[in-house]
Amino acid sequence: MAPEPFDHPDADVILRSSDKEPMDFRVFKLFLSLASPFFAMIFTLPQPNSPVYTEEYEDGVPVVQMSEDKRTLHLLLRFCYPIALLDVPRLPTLQELQSLSQAAFKFEMDGVKRFARKVLVEPRFLESQPLRVFAIACRFGWMSEAKTAARYSLRQPLSSSAYYEELVHITAAAYHRLQQYHRICGEVASSRVRMQPALAEFDDEWVWIACLRCPGSGRSRRDTGYPDSRRWFVEWIRDVATEVQQRPWGVTVKKFDLREKAVSSAQRCPVCGPRAAGDLETFSEMLAVEIEKELASVRHSPHNLA
Repeated sequence: MAPEPFDHPDADVILRSSDKEPMDFRVFKLFLSLASPFFAMIFTLPQPNSPVYTEEYEDGVPVVQMSEDKRTLHLLLRFCYPIALLDVPRLPTLQELQSLSQAAFKFEMDGVKRFARKVLVEPRFLESQPLRVFAIACRFGWMSEAKTAARYSLRQPLSSSAYYEELVHITAAAYHRLQQYHRICGEVASSRVRMQPALAEFDDEWVWIACLRCPGSGRSRRDTGYPDSRRWFVEWIRDVATEVQQRPWGVTVKKFDLREKAVSSAQRCPVCGPRAAGDLETFSEMLAVEIEKELASVRHSPHNLA
C-alpha cells in the first residue's frame, strides 16, 4: 500500500504501479482530473470503454494498471493533491526529473512540466552536469533551458566530456551544433585575450608596462604602436589564451596555477616582484568581465542548438 495520503479508504480509484512488486495508490478522481486533462477525459468515458481500467477491483474500487513505477507515480501524484496535504517534492536526481517529465507529458500536466523545467536549470544540476541538462532539455523541446545549458557547458572542454545515456535522445546534428558553439566561443575568448597587449596604453600603470628593467617581449614600441609588455606577462597571456580556447569562460582567466606561474617569473625582477600578484589579480578580474561580454555577443539560436 502507498504511503499517506495515497492510502485513503474512501478513494474512488486505485493506480497500480508497474513494479515487480506493485504498489497501489488509492486516490480520488477529482484531484487527478483537475491536474490532468488526460485523466479528466478518461474518467468521463463509460468504464467498459475506458482504455485504462482493468476488470480488477479492490474493495469495490476499480484498479488502473499504470506503466510508471512507484517512485514516479508517487512524485507525480504529489502534484495532484493540495499543498495543504503535501509539500512540493524535491527531485534529487536528473533521472527522477526525466521520469517525472515523461509522465507529465503523457498525462498532459503542464504545471508539472513547468516545475521540471525550473528544477532542471538549478545550479546543483547545471553547474555540475551541463551536458546532461542540455540533452534532457533537447529531449523535451525546452529550448530556453537548452541554451542556458549550452552556455554552462563552456566551462569544460567538450572533447573530454563523459558519455551520458541521455545523449541517445538528441540528434547528431544537435550535438554537432553544440560543438560548433564551443569552437566559436573558444576562438572569440582566445582572440580577446591575445589582443590584450595591443590595447595597452603608454601611460598605463600596470607593472608589466611601467617596468623597464626586466626582459620584455622583444617587440619594438615604434613598430607596434603600443608599449612593450614584460615577458612574464606576455607568457601569461599566451597560456591564458590557450586555456580559454578549451574552456571559454571568464573565470578561466583567473586560473590559480597560471597566475602563480606568472607571478613566480615576475619575482625575479625587483620592480615587478612586489606588484605582480596584486596587479595581475586586478587585471584578471577585469579581463574575465570583458571575456564574458564577448561571449554574450556570440549569437546562437536555441533552435539551432537543439
